[in-house]
Amino acid sequence: MTFMMSKEAYLTDEDGHNRAHLMFYTPLIDRENWGAGLPKSPVILGQKGPPEPFNIFMVPVGKWSDGTPALYPDDY
Repeated sequence: MTFMMSKEAYLTDEDGHNRAHLMFYTPLIDRENWGAGLPKSPVILGQKGPPEPFNIFMVPVGKWSDGTPALYPDDY
């Protein structure tokens, strides 16, 4: 599990600022087991590999690590 909740988070020059979120790493499993991709679910699935394929389930959170609100558009 990874906490990605700092306002200082930076992905790339193209992507800009990151969202406050939690990341859970699992072996490859059905996305529905975590509710990813279901209507109104905040859970987002990313898959990585090789050499070892795995899932990354990302869950947006409502506050940054300093306690301020992390507001996002209604796009998930």
